[in-house]
Amino acid sequence: MILKGGYGLLYSLVFGLVTLGYGIIPKIVRPKEINSWYGYRTDFSTKNQDVWDEGNRYSSNQYIIAGIILLVIGRISYAVIGNKGFWAPLIAFVPVLMCTVFTTEKHLKSMFDDDGVLIKKTKDKK
Repeated sequence: MILKGGYGLLYSLVFGLVTLGYGIIPKIVRPKEINSWYGYRTDFSTKNQDVWDEGNRYSSNQYIIAGIILLVIGRISYAVIGNKGFWAPLIAFVPVLMCTVFTTEKHLKSMFDDDGVLIKKTKDKK
């Protein structure tokens, strides 16, 4: 038994742990240049280096939050369902990640125009 509760608990937590790792690793090893294999990659986030940097900064925070949510769901589902507790985080995995991408894209589009140019915000904007 590797944890109190054995492998059933581990299986219930794996989705949260992977998602948490997906948020923490880019904080430690930032993807410096736009690439096709590492970092937060969408059509918009790859417009230019500024959008890329902000997208990766913001999304790593969102993935950490998503990982914590999935860990909580996994722990609760294991407590309620037992060894089949991995089903709840498995089902929640896609919607939680979709929310992460949605919030990151919304954030980027609030900061940059359609061409990836930083929007200058002024206090007396009318």
